Amino acid sequence: MLNSFRGIVLASALILLCSSLPAQAKIKAGDPFPDGAVPALNGKGTVEPAKNKGKVVIVDFWASWCEPCKVELPALNVLYKKYKSKGLVVVGVNLDEKKPEALAFLKEHPVQFALGYDGGEKKVLAEKAAIETMPTSFIVDKKGVISERHAAFREGDEKKIEAEIVKLLKEK
Repeated sequence: MLNSFRGIVLASALILLCSSLPAQAKIKAGDPFPDGAVPALNGKGTVEPAKNKGKVVIVDFWASWCEPCKVELPALNVLYKKYKSKGLVVVGVNLDEKKPEALAFLKEHPVQFALGYDGGEKKVLAEKAAIETMPTSFIVDKKGVISERHAAFREGDEKKIEAEIVKLLKEK
Protein backbone atom coordinates (compact mmCIF):
# COMPACT_ATOMS: atom_id res chain seq x y z
CA MET A 1 0.00 0.00 0.00
CA LEU A 2 2.81 2.40 0.91
CA ASN A 3 4.65 1.60 -2.36
CA SER A 4 1.60 2.36 -4.50
CA PHE A 5 1.05 5.62 -2.57
CA ARG A 6 4.71 6.59 -3.25
CA GLY A 7 4.21 5.73 -6.92
CA ILE A 8 1.14 7.96 -7.15
CA VAL A 9 2.97 10.82 -5.40
CA LEU A 10 6.01 10.40 -7.67
CA ALA A 11 3.88 10.27 -10.82
CA SER A 12 1.93 13.35 -9.70
CA ALA A 13 5.16 15.21 -8.99
CA LEU A 14 6.53 14.33 -12.44
CA ILE A 15 3.34 15.49 -14.15
CA LEU A 16 3.44 18.77 -12.22
CA LEU A 17 7.14 19.28 -13.01
CA CYS A 18 6.73 18.55 -16.73
CA SER A 19 3.68 20.77 -17.07
CA SER A 20 5.57 23.68 -15.52
CA LEU A 21 8.54 23.45 -17.88
CA PRO A 22 8.55 26.22 -20.49
CA ALA A 23 7.55 24.87 -23.89
CA GLN A 24 9.19 26.16 -27.05
CA ALA A 25 6.60 28.52 -28.49
CA LYS A 26 5.78 27.84 -32.11
CA ILE A 27 6.52 30.90 -34.22
CA LYS A 28 3.71 31.82 -36.53
CA ALA A 29 2.48 34.35 -39.06
CA GLY A 30 2.96 37.85 -37.69
CA ASP A 31 6.10 36.96 -35.71
CA PRO A 32 9.55 38.09 -36.82
CA PHE A 33 11.68 35.29 -38.22
CA PRO A 34 14.26 34.46 -35.50
CA ASP A 35 17.85 35.63 -35.76
CA GLY A 36 20.54 33.01 -36.04
CA ALA A 37 23.34 31.89 -38.31
CA VAL A 38 24.15 28.32 -39.28
CA PRO A 39 27.20 27.01 -41.13
CA ALA A 40 26.80 26.88 -44.90
CA LEU A 41 26.24 23.30 -46.05
CA ASN A 42 29.14 23.66 -48.50
CA GLY A 43 31.43 24.62 -45.60
CA LYS A 44 32.05 28.17 -46.83
CA GLY A 45 30.85 30.74 -44.31
CA THR A 46 27.45 30.94 -42.70
CA VAL A 47 23.84 31.31 -43.74
CA GLU A 48 21.63 33.73 -41.82
CA PRO A 49 18.03 33.82 -43.10
CA ALA A 50 16.94 36.83 -40.99
CA LYS A 51 19.61 39.03 -42.63
CA ASN A 52 17.59 39.39 -45.84
CA LYS A 53 15.35 42.31 -44.92
CA GLY A 54 14.07 44.13 -47.97
CA LYS A 55 13.57 40.82 -49.80
CA VAL A 56 10.89 38.14 -49.69
CA VAL A 57 12.45 35.04 -48.14
CA ILE A 58 11.46 31.39 -48.02
CA VAL A 59 13.24 29.57 -45.20
CA ASP A 60 12.84 25.83 -45.64
CA PHE A 61 13.82 23.23 -43.03
CA TRP A 62 14.42 19.83 -44.65
CA ALA A 63 16.19 16.49 -44.21
CA SER A 64 17.43 13.75 -46.53
CA TRP A 65 15.14 11.12 -44.98
CA CYS A 66 12.04 13.27 -45.63
CA GLU A 67 10.03 11.94 -48.59
CA PRO A 68 8.04 15.16 -49.18
CA CYS A 69 11.37 17.07 -49.31
CA LYS A 70 12.14 15.21 -52.54
CA VAL A 71 9.22 17.06 -54.14
CA GLU A 72 9.47 20.32 -52.22
CA LEU A 73 13.13 21.23 -52.77
CA PRO A 74 12.92 21.01 -56.58
CA ALA A 75 9.64 22.99 -56.50
CA LEU A 76 11.27 25.71 -54.38
CA ASN A 77 14.21 25.76 -56.79
CA VAL A 78 11.82 26.45 -59.70
CA LEU A 79 10.24 29.32 -57.75
CA TYR A 80 13.67 30.67 -56.82
CA LYS A 81 14.84 30.71 -60.44
CA LYS A 82 11.58 32.35 -61.56
CA TYR A 83 11.50 35.13 -58.92
CA LYS A 84 15.08 35.74 -57.72
CA SER A 85 15.48 38.70 -60.09
CA LYS A 86 12.34 40.23 -58.51
CA GLY A 87 13.69 39.95 -54.95
CA LEU A 88 13.03 36.38 -53.79
CA VAL A 89 15.62 34.65 -51.59
CA VAL A 90 15.34 30.97 -50.70
CA VAL A 91 17.34 29.49 -47.85
CA GLY A 92 17.30 25.76 -47.19
CA VAL A 93 18.29 24.61 -43.71
CA ASN A 94 19.23 20.95 -43.45
CA LEU A 95 18.59 19.07 -40.20
CA ASP A 96 20.28 15.72 -40.90
CA GLU A 97 22.35 14.22 -38.12
CA LYS A 98 25.28 13.79 -40.53
CA LYS A 99 26.22 16.27 -43.23
CA PRO A 100 27.21 13.59 -45.83
CA GLU A 101 23.59 12.41 -45.86
CA ALA A 102 22.45 15.90 -46.89
CA LEU A 103 25.15 16.20 -49.54
CA ALA A 104 24.22 12.83 -51.05
CA PHE A 105 20.56 13.90 -51.16
CA LEU A 106 21.50 17.08 -53.02
CA LYS A 107 23.30 15.10 -55.72
CA GLU A 108 19.93 13.62 -56.64
CA HIS A 109 17.92 16.80 -55.93
CA PRO A 110 20.23 19.74 -56.71
CA VAL A 111 19.20 23.32 -55.94
CA GLN A 112 20.69 26.71 -56.69
CA PHE A 113 19.71 28.57 -53.53
CA ALA A 114 21.66 29.03 -50.29
CA LEU A 115 21.88 26.02 -47.99
CA GLY A 116 22.74 25.94 -44.31
CA TYR A 117 23.38 23.02 -41.98
CA ASP A 118 21.70 22.94 -38.57
CA GLY A 119 22.10 19.22 -38.00
CA GLY A 120 23.86 17.18 -35.37
CA GLU A 121 22.94 17.47 -31.72
CA LYS A 122 22.45 21.24 -31.51
CA LYS A 123 19.78 22.42 -33.86
CA VAL A 124 20.03 26.10 -32.97
CA LEU A 125 17.86 27.71 -35.66
CA ALA A 126 15.44 24.78 -35.82
CA GLU A 127 14.88 25.06 -32.08
CA LYS A 128 14.21 28.80 -32.32
CA ALA A 129 11.72 28.12 -35.12
CA ALA A 130 10.12 25.23 -33.15
CA ILE A 131 10.35 22.78 -36.05
CA GLU A 132 8.17 19.71 -35.50
CA THR A 133 7.29 18.56 -39.03
CA MET A 134 9.43 17.92 -42.09
CA PRO A 135 9.57 19.85 -44.21
CA THR A 136 8.56 23.14 -42.59
CA SER A 137 8.93 26.37 -44.47
CA PHE A 138 8.35 30.01 -43.66
CA ILE A 139 7.51 32.75 -46.10
CA VAL A 140 8.96 35.97 -44.70
CA ASP A 141 8.02 39.44 -45.95
CA LYS A 142 10.38 42.31 -46.76
CA LYS A 143 10.24 43.54 -43.14
CA GLY A 144 11.41 40.16 -41.77
CA VAL A 145 7.95 39.16 -40.52
CA ILE A 146 6.54 35.70 -41.14
CA SER A 147 3.66 35.81 -43.59
CA GLU A 148 3.05 32.04 -43.69
CA ARG A 149 4.25 28.95 -41.82
CA HIS A 150 3.86 25.88 -44.01
CA ALA A 151 4.21 22.42 -42.41
CA ALA A 152 4.59 19.35 -44.63
CA PHE A 153 4.38 19.47 -48.42
CA ARG A 154 2.18 17.91 -51.05
CA GLU A 155 2.28 18.28 -54.81
CA GLY A 156 0.36 21.41 -55.70
CA ASP A 157 1.42 23.31 -52.56
CA GLU A 158 3.92 25.21 -54.70
CA LYS A 159 0.96 27.07 -56.26
CA LYS A 160 -0.12 28.39 -52.84
CA ILE A 161 3.47 29.34 -52.03
CA GLU A 162 3.86 31.08 -55.39
CA ALA A 163 0.66 33.09 -54.87
CA GLU A 164 1.96 34.30 -51.48
CA ILE A 165 5.36 35.17 -52.99
CA VAL A 166 3.78 37.20 -55.80
CA LYS A 167 1.60 39.08 -53.30
CA LEU A 168 4.58 39.90 -51.04
CA LEU A 169 6.87 40.90 -53.90
CA LYS A 170 4.29 43.57 -54.90
CA GLU A 171 4.28 45.11 -51.41
CA LYS A 172 6.53 48.07 -50.63
